[in-house]
Amino acid sequence: MVGKAFGAIGIQFVDSMAGIVIAMLFVSIPFLIDSAKEGFKKVDVRLEKVARSLGASPWQAFFKISLPLAWRSIVAGNIMMWARGISEFGAVLILAYHPMIAPVLVYERFETYGLDYARPVAVLLIM
Repeated sequence: MVGKAFGAIGIQFVDSMAGIVIAMLFVSIPFLIDSAKEGFKKVDVRLEKVARSLGASPWQAFFKISLPLAWRSIVAGNIMMWARGISEFGAVLILAYHPMIAPVLVYERFETYGLDYARPVAVLLIM
């Protein structure tokens, strides 16, 4: 249903890079959101209020106070999101087999040639 709607405007998800990105985002974005949410919860609201009382706009208070204090949590969420996305196999295999990503290549080599041919690609993923 959604694929047809996007197909009408020229965007294809099946067997395309857009499909790979959507599949990876679908499974990994919660890691970033949860981590960022926890980081922003740790920011003391009083610091933002002080910045606002000293004349900072809401955007300035966010970019100069909240974002720098939550930065580590956002970076940690990005790392977890990347790791979860790169390990995604099932959704990508079903939605966008080609262009092939590394986890799908490991699977294909293992199924076709066996463990000896899948091992080099798997080692690259582990590194």
